[in-house]
Amino acid sequence: MEEEVIYIYGKEAYIKRVPDWMFRWGIVLVFGFFVFTIVFASFFSYSDYVKASVLLTTSNPPIHIKAKRTGRIAEVNFRAGDTVAKDAVLGVMENTGNAKDIIQLKQKLLSDYPLIQRSEDLSSRFPSRLQLGSTVRPFYNNFLDAYRNLVIYKSLDIGALEGTELQQRLIGHKDAIKNKMEEIIVLKRDLEIVQIDLKRYQELLTKGVISQRDLEKKEAEYLKSKRELGNQEQVLAQLRLGQSSIRNSQIRFAKSRLKDGNIYSSKLALEQEELIAALTEWEEQYLLKSPISGRVSFFEVWGNHQNIKENQIVFAVVPLDGERLLGKCQVPIRNSGKIKAGQRVIIKLENYPYREWGTLNGKVDIISEVPRTGDNEGYVVYVQVKNLVTTYGKKLQFKQDMIGEVEIILEEVTLLQRIFYQFKNLWANS
Repeated sequence: MEEEVIYIYGKEAYIKRVPDWMFRWGIVLVFGFFVFTIVFASFFSYSDYVKASVLLTTSNPPIHIKAKRTGRIAEVNFRAGDTVAKDAVLGVMENTGNAKDIIQLKQKLLSDYPLIQRSEDLSSRFPSRLQLGSTVRPFYNNFLDAYRNLVIYKSLDIGALEGTELQQRLIGHKDAIKNKMEEIIVLKRDLEIVQIDLKRYQELLTKGVISQRDLEKKEAEYLKSKRELGNQEQVLAQLRLGQSSIRNSQIRFAKSRLKDGNIYSSKLALEQEELIAALTEWEEQYLLKSPISGRVSFFEVWGNHQNIKENQIVFAVVPLDGERLLGKCQVPIRNSGKIKAGQRVIIKLENYPYREWGTLNGKVDIISEVPRTGDNEGYVVYVQVKNLVTTYGKKLQFKQDMIGEVEIILEEVTLLQRIFYQFKNLWANS
């Protein structure tokens, strides 16, 4: 009984015992640390970002020139770093033609030159000794044949003799008609006179002055004059029909001559178009031309007689004009919905390690609306880069197609919000 009383007394004494200072201050410190953590988590924030690969270029990127066929390169006309103009011939693939002859021939065909009238001038302007190769030569021969036929047709003027003959016949008919009309006028006057005499004879016969025989002679003379007038009028009508026939012949001749000239001209135009097409096809196959002005950069070819394969990049031409810098990023699909135009971008180039050189700043410009599919799926994001001055204040030297990595800053989220995101997900799924 005494032991039980002592135990109860000891339990009440333990409960009523005042905690020591270390325990009291420990609770205060734990509570304060908890409050500090909550406050710190609500104010402390860090940026969420998306990593992606980047290709740094310009809005006017370099042009890669590929070989259209497998073979050897016969001529390299420039050295690396040379400045070239648009349509400059950088190199020539090995072939049976002469590039200079073909280029000059095409320039002549595309220029506005007067129509050649003489065979000597044709041979001078388009000589047959050009080295055009087996693919272009047949088209050039057809062009020369069509041109020679047109020149011969115009120089000989085969239809001129027939046209002159028709014109002379027409003039002869006009003169004959004129003379015949004058003759008919005279015959009409003679007929009028004979008719007056016939009436006079009829009156004399009535008065008994002349005999019936004399009247009959006068009537015969009248009928003869009338018949002669009718014959001549018939001849005049035939002459007029002949004149109309000659004029119709002239019209048909003119149309036929025009048709023949058009046939020769059309044939020449057709052969010229086919020749230009053949020259263009030859240039596409054997000439490596620069489509823009810029500086030449070489890849695996640096001299003559080197073997190259079809679709192999032989040259690159870097534009001369300073266009704005542009970063092309391949962004993964995850978190891509948070990317918006104007967001800050941190660029780290492999050409210049960021720990030594620093990073570049940019901002999101354009986001593709449709993702790419396949092995490298994702969205394409274009980033504006203002300049090449890094965060360390260093100026980088620009080189086309520099690669690296970017961090697209999405938004700043506090630590407390991130913790609540996890609970929100649990609540949503419960």
